[in-house]
Amino acid sequence: MVNRPPDPRGVWPSPRLVRAGRVLAGVDQATLALRAGVTRQAVSVVETDEGEKMDPRRRKVLEAMQRVLEDEYEIEFLAASEKSGEGVRFRK
Repeated sequence: MVNRPPDPRGVWPSPRLVRAGRVLAGVDQATLALRAGVTRQAVSVVETDEGEKMDPRRRKVLEAMQRVLEDEYEIEFLAASEKSGEGVRFRK
């Protein structure tokens, strides 16, 4: 189960964490795009999104990327807590 913290943009995990998860999994943008059913350009755009709000189309791409990373690469996204910051790791 993924801990979903409140986010003013309503986006969890953040694009930054999804990129970190992709890198941790050792997957390039093209491969993740293929597995998620989106374009490599869409992956690139979402990974660099730092806006205040996320467009619904970008959110769908982010969710597809997240599903692939969690389901196929066993990546876990961790919310910040009182003891540690947010992060990514492999599930055990």
